[in-house]
Amino acid sequence: MRLVQCIPNFSEGRRKEVVRAIVDAIEGASAARVVDWSMDVDHNRSVVTFVGAPEDVRASMLAGARKAVELIDLTKHKGEHPRIGAVDVIPVVPIREMTMAETVALSYEIGKSIADDLRVPVYFYERSAVMRHRANLADVRKGGFEALARTGLVNGREPDLGPSELHPTAGAAVVGARGPLIAFNVNLATDDIHVAKAIAAKMRKIRDSGEGLPGVKAIGVKLKSRGIAQVSTNITQPHQVSIYDVFAFVESEARAMGAEVLESELIGAIREESLIEAAKSAMKLHGLTDKRLLDHWL
Repeated sequence: MRLVQCIPNFSEGRRKEVVRAIVDAIEGASAARVVDWSMDVDHNRSVVTFVGAPEDVRASMLAGARKAVELIDLTKHKGEHPRIGAVDVIPVVPIREMTMAETVALSYEIGKSIADDLRVPVYFYERSAVMRHRANLADVRKGGFEALARTGLVNGREPDLGPSELHPTAGAAVVGARGPLIAFNVNLATDDIHVAKAIAAKMRKIRDSGEGLPGVKAIGVKLKSRGIAQVSTNITQPHQVSIYDVFAFVESEARAMGAEVLESELIGAIREESLIEAAKSAMKLHGLTDKRLLDHWL
């Protein structure tokens, strides 16, 4: 059976009833299964992970997007996370019996449905980018909703599909096929945002220089509700960098600046192989494979 994973990010993390309504819409539209959802007050953002056949994922994504456009007003939205839309970004990942080309085609179908049915302008990113400079999500979201609302969708910011103006309350959506990604955050036992930002900046510098941390995106944010700082990362090449590699780097840099790691967190679902790689890195268990896990044989 062909399976696709979809991980939409919605710009709502403070009203649980709204997030629940979006999740219910996704679950109720098809046979696709929601395997995880979470929300964060400070980022004011929620992430839903669901899997299913391509046609089910398409139907459920449109239903979730429709509910989000109905209930989220970006003109009243404040949060730590960059965003340009109520349905901010929709990654689509091939899981089983799906090629990347087929997944790209599915992402175009999803984007067209959102543009046509909801009148929300759509940009394509990652493997689905129709313009090379839009492959990187950060470039597409540059300036955020407020900047796009102020300048308009002109001078290179024209959408790939849909209206030539932002939706007045829902902004725009970014859709794209990509490979596996791990959203991994490390919370620091300090409220000093400068520590988190310095660590994130160093991670980006090392990545860009080619000296390590390939594919790791990092930002430093302050979680005001908890009185702590956070290094928020996306590990876009988990086959090269484990979550432990990222954790160990942040912990070492934090200690060098007189801070400690409080905890870490995963956003969304993760493949078993990524946890195995983390264990191998942390304990130098180089012979560890899934076949060494008893659960594999049960």
